[in-house]
Amino acid sequence: MEKEFDVFGIGNPLIDILIKVESDKLIELDLKKGTMHLIDKERANQLYDEVSKQDIKITPAGACPNTVMGVANLGGKCVLCGKIGSDDRGDIYEDVITKDNIKSCLVRTSAQSTGQVISFITPDSERTMATHLGAAITLQKQDVFEEDIVKSKVIYLTGYVLEAPNLREAALHAISIAKENNVKVAIDLADPELIRRNIDDLRKIVNEHADILFLNESEAEVFSGVGAEEAVHKVAENVEIAIVKLGKKGALVKSGSDVYNVQGHVVDAVDTTGAGDLFAAGFLYAFTQGKSLDKCAASGNLVASKIVQQIGAKLEYSIKEEIDKI
Repeated sequence: MEKEFDVFGIGNPLIDILIKVESDKLIELDLKKGTMHLIDKERANQLYDEVSKQDIKITPAGACPNTVMGVANLGGKCVLCGKIGSDDRGDIYEDVITKDNIKSCLVRTSAQSTGQVISFITPDSERTMATHLGAAITLQKQDVFEEDIVKSKVIYLTGYVLEAPNLREAALHAISIAKENNVKVAIDLADPELIRRNIDDLRKIVNEHADILFLNESEAEVFSGVGAEEAVHKVAENVEIAIVKLGKKGALVKSGSDVYNVQGHVVDAVDTTGAGDLFAAGFLYAFTQGKSLDKCAASGNLVASKIVQQIGAKLEYSIKEEIDKI
């Protein structure tokens, strides 16, 4: 059957609250620089009160949603599945993705507030995140819109939905629907510490289900047990397409006997956190348009280079014309 959607994303919809700080502020707030901290609602409210009087930027985010919004920016047809609160932030979230022409499969709950991540950006462009998942972590198997998976070319998810038991159950259900209906499964493992905590489970899920796997250098080393350049070969033994993202150095891609080393872009970065999510967006958009794998990686590199030049992981303008020239 002809597919209606390019990418079906299942993930954690979070409101991103962005603030620039000096490194000393992180010490004051007891936050380890450059890491993601899971926090409860009380701590989330405390930190928000601390930063809300300053110049902040609020935008829809979440690892998987960042990628979905990126694909949509390039002209791809997308669906986003996740859970948000029946609150003002949930309204903001749904309004933005609808305006981006993304089909909303977001389920509402009054039991939890919409999840949020407070992102502290230090002068070296590094982010330190304090995340309260809120409603996002309550996604259930029955919340998955099966009919839209069937209509999609690719289902995309990250390691963040493969850790909490109910999220994993929902994600694995979505994957099973995809595999039964000739829908490619793309996974980005997202975080080296998450991989360490769940290494056996993640290897099993990837080896049994993933068609496309995205890893950055540190994730690749943890997941495979070898260096990044060797990792792309080792990972490709079990998946159709293995991608190791190398930041400004570009990306390594292997599929079967084909190997590509695609050069990146050196730019002045102001916020690097969205780079991996938007690399996946560029890659998947090109992939669903039938481009060759080296052009998919080149598209990913270009989109990633654009996002690091702004604050936040949502592109502020369309770069479709640039991407379509690749």
